[in-house]
Amino acid sequence: MSVFVPLGRPAPDRGRGASDVAYLLVNPPVTDPTAPYHSIPYLVGAAREAGHGTYGCVDANLDAFEYLAHPDRFGATIEAVRRTRAAIEERSAPPTRHDEIRYRLALSAEGLTASSARDAIAVFKDPDLFYHPPTYAQAVAVMNRWWDLLALDMPAGSLDGFSMRPKSTVNLCSTADLSDPAVVASVARPFEGYLTDEFGARLRERNWDLVGLSVNYTSQLPVALRMARLIRSTLPHTVIVFGGTEVGDVVKYTADREAVWRVFQDADLIVPGEGETALIGILDAIRDGTGFDGIGGVMTRSRPDPEISYGSVAALAGPAYDVWDWDRYWSPEPVILYSPTRGCYWNKCTFCDYGLNTDRPTSPSRERPVPAVMEDLRQATRFGRTLYFAVDAMSPRYLRTLAAALAESPLEVRWSAELRLERTFPERAVGELLASSGCVAVSFGYESGAQRVLDLIDKGVRIAQVPGVLAELARNGIAAQMMGFTGFPTESEAEARATYEFLQDNEKLWTTAGIGVFNLTPGSIVAKDPGRFGIELLPLSASDDIKRYVPWREQGAQTETWPEASDPRIPQEYIASTRKVTFDRPFVGGIDSAHSLLYYARYGRGLLPDRQQNDPPRVRLVDEPVLTVPFGSVESLTGVDDLMAEVRRRSRQRLDTTAPVYDQWLRGTGTARPGSCGVLVLAHGDLVQLPAGVDFTSDNALSRALRLMVASQARI
Repeated sequence: MSVFVPLGRPAPDRGRGASDVAYLLVNPPVTDPTAPYHSIPYLVGAAREAGHGTYGCVDANLDAFEYLAHPDRFGATIEAVRRTRAAIEERSAPPTRHDEIRYRLALSAEGLTASSARDAIAVFKDPDLFYHPPTYAQAVAVMNRWWDLLALDMPAGSLDGFSMRPKSTVNLCSTADLSDPAVVASVARPFEGYLTDEFGARLRERNWDLVGLSVNYTSQLPVALRMARLIRSTLPHTVIVFGGTEVGDVVKYTADREAVWRVFQDADLIVPGEGETALIGILDAIRDGTGFDGIGGVMTRSRPDPEISYGSVAALAGPAYDVWDWDRYWSPEPVILYSPTRGCYWNKCTFCDYGLNTDRPTSPSRERPVPAVMEDLRQATRFGRTLYFAVDAMSPRYLRTLAAALAESPLEVRWSAELRLERTFPERAVGELLASSGCVAVSFGYESGAQRVLDLIDKGVRIAQVPGVLAELARNGIAAQMMGFTGFPTESEAEARATYEFLQDNEKLWTTAGIGVFNLTPGSIVAKDPGRFGIELLPLSASDDIKRYVPWREQGAQTETWPEASDPRIPQEYIASTRKVTFDRPFVGGIDSAHSLLYYARYGRGLLPDRQQNDPPRVRLVDEPVLTVPFGSVESLTGVDDLMAEVRRRSRQRLDTTAPVYDQWLRGTGTARPGSCGVLVLAHGDLVQLPAGVDFTSDNALSRALRLMVASQARI
């Protein structure tokens, strides 16, 4: 797949007049409903400037969750879950593993009411309640419970918050699972009512010439595929186009092009790279009645390897933020994503593997002229004044120029971005400049606390200089969000711990942190030159033909390294030291989340207010009931963690990991112990088994005090 960087796209032929091609762009579930992704505004902005002004935009993710949150439907969900729980309790045979997983999830319905989801959304949108942490926590608790209820209607283990696990009882690394309509439909099952009712009605509004599905996260792909099947049956002659970052990943990581088309079996066209020029070319071809094979960046069945264009952002039209009703998103005010640059000016990190490049870690750096950026932002501030600059990395020079322009402008925006740790920040007083421009938070990939590992990564950073950079920001009231990982090839246990110890030693200089575990991907420099990093690559299961990861081992070692959620070398107290805030994405405390950005703008780099932490919630949305369950121990019941251990076992043994093979495991007898026990369901859905012989159920002062004591201990 070739890559080239054009100087700019051709100017539209204004002489041909406005197009009457009607196109519909869709953002599918499952993803974050607190703020919209920015791909569709960019696509519409470009197409409108090229004369294509007949369009519609559907945030089906937001629409679907709003549909499901309606009290009639949410109440019906609670009742259905209770029936599921009752049916498991009434069976005479021992429960299966699947029964036990479902039973644990079903307990999350207790303490909710039909209006809980709607009321939680209202808290997220309320300009006062949102900023009251105890009340905000109630709304987050409802979301956590809701995810459990949705998971009951999906393949076991697949849902993970407003996201999905890449591998569970549905394998999103397998073209076999993704091309099976029954598997895809099983994932989309909770959204079927919305798809049939509201989305189907939108499709029938007019005879759309094109429907485009913008799929930017792996978690969106299964439902998008189900939507494509519905689009094809409703509008058999429309052109269906798939695009977005996740679509690019499927193309990039799947060697068999026929398998790619089996996944996107209802699509006519695939746009695996940047979409603006490609969309204009497709719309022009529909208007003119010409073919699609000659359009740059567009895959067709007869042209499986198109040239991928990284276009000039200088010549790009501004994003059309008026396509969304911003008041509907789950935040008290809009948070707008905007990209003043694309690609990475450093573009050397050996672990990085982003985009469709074949000769470097990510796409080439391109900068939009700052005057054009300021005009884009002037238009954006018609809808909101809080911005997240969605960039790979801005060069220091460009960052200073943009910050100076913002500081001098009357826009008064608040913004955040992911930046590189530049040693010149203190000597150039960059923190002061950023603060004057409205910057409230910055996220940094410091990656490791060990200099040897940073050198292997080719990060271009001296760890000894990082505290000075963080101190420069802290002096100017800017929050630092730190990102890193352990498990890089040849990293020692001491070096892994150093990544956490760096944060401990500089605890006052950062606000939030996220430390993951290294996952090797096939397009990275490490994977292309494994010997240089002292490793050898290992084969995957044949099931995983979308090669999103690569197992490996160090040369001369027997231990194989596979993707893991945690690093067993790291003590729990180290992990706890990085968690200053209870919540994670997309909520307050999540790095770069819309809600975190709003809290930074309100409360500063501390993120949370000094007071209010121990206040009672102003609105109580969820109770913490005590239940009696017909099992000797709720802790002994099979859970999602047990299922994921089986998924990892099958992966490591290179066994089949597609959906059908888990049926036998799920049907196996569970681990429930006979008897009964009391269970306290905490606000966020966690289960606490209660000691026998103590009355926790009575509505008196002693029982209430006992419940409070147990709940407080469980949260420590």
